[in-house]
Amino acid sequence: MVLCRTQRYRWLPRHLILLGVPVLAVGFAAGFAAAAGADQSPPAGSKTRLRELMTQRYEILQRAMRNSQLMFDTGRLDFPTLRNVTLALYRAQADLATTDADRVQVYEKLVDALIAQEKLLERQSASGRLTEMQVDEGRVATLSARIDLERLRLGQAPAQP
Repeated sequence: MVLCRTQRYRWLPRHLILLGVPVLAVGFAAGFAAAAGADQSPPAGSKTRLRELMTQRYEILQRAMRNSQLMFDTGRLDFPTLRNVTLALYRAQADLATTDADRVQVYEKLVDALIAQEKLLERQSASGRLTEMQVDEGRVATLSARIDLERLRLGQAPAQP
């Protein structure tokens, strides 16, 4: 049987439907089976699930911090972004801490990291690359972290960002 050009394309959708429906059905069945088998995560609302989510956040922030530091060192990232990633990383680590003493240690490391960043800002300001206002923003971040550290030492919760 010879089909003309217009007839040749008429059968295409029907064949796609005839071939596509079983493929989709198998795909959905495999997807649901995989989802049912792979969903070995703890139930929503459990402490284990919360811990998993917080750990994932911390791991992502660790990668973001490494990348941000490299970008900042090469001049492709501004300081406020680096500071925000630093704060988020250490706060995520403090959320994972199981005791108040561990949280205090994390905040001590945060203060040390912010002091190091503040010194870098001062050097860049002295060379004319940054304004005094940008240095002051770094100082405020350091002071806020120090205040949170002292609150932790007093048994109070740190201020939320």
